[in-house]
Amino acid sequence: MNNATSTSKSPRSWTQLNKQGAQAKALLRQLSRTIEDVEDARTMERANRANGNKPRIPWARVKKELQLD
Repeated sequence: MNNATSTSKSPRSWTQLNKQGAQAKALLRQLSRTIEDVEDARTMERANRANGNKPRIPWARVKKELQLD
């Protein structure tokens, strides 16, 4: 009888599995940040195309308007 869960190799230890799990989580976080960066870049590109050559608002003015008094 063939059992898919049993192998001829010794089973991995919990330490190894925990390490692999932590590595997988770190990779997923990195991929998530990369996807967010790509989405942000696409949003900026669409905004730049939509606004064409319209004048931009200077950062100093934006900062002044956003400061809470």
